[in-house]
Amino acid sequence: MGNGASIGMRNLIRDQRGTAVIELAIVAPLLLMILTGITAYGGYFWMAHSIQQAANDGARASLAGLTSGERSTLATSTVSSELARINGISPANAATTVEDDGTTLSVSVRYDASSSNFLRLSIMPLPNRLISRSAVVRLGGL
Repeated sequence: MGNGASIGMRNLIRDQRGTAVIELAIVAPLLLMILTGITAYGGYFWMAHSIQQAANDGARASLAGLTSGERSTLATSTVSSELARINGISPANAATTVEDDGTTLSVSVRYDASSSNFLRLSIMPLPNRLISRSAVVRLGGL
């Protein structure tokens, strides 16, 4: 019985069937964590870039206004229409602030991304869910 048991034990040790499943069970959680992190951060950077671009477009559009009020209206409406065109971003979650001192105009956009599916996805720490971006343009000549 001792000799047959040792032969069976040696066969069991040399048997490679099932090792791939065990390796996958060890590596899969880490791989899933990395993939969800890539997706969540990618979504965050996409939203931040989109918000920045909307602020840039708002500041650029405001240059056509003749008065401070007209520039503010142009900037705000441009930001709203830009955000409405972007899938996954809700203009209702954005607040636009326009500051005009007569020489420079600043357009600030604050977006609450708490309801974003990208940021709900991650199981790791993420940046602040309130995305703030701004753009400044000079008014008039030099």
